[in-house]
Amino acid sequence: MKIGMVGLGKMGANMVRRLLAGGHETVVYDRSAEQINNLESAGALGAADEGH
Repeated sequence: MKIGMVGLGKMGANMVRRLLAGGHETVVYDRSAEQINNLESAGALGAADEGH
């Protein structure tokens, strides 16, 4: 399943990590590029903006 997550604060980032551990393809977006980069390192796909 492909899932998108907007907002990668404490709750959003942890939800993404659990989704990735469950084998879900996850696309992420946050205003902070650092947050996106951290989750890309864990296997998520980063989005340039909330529309893509």
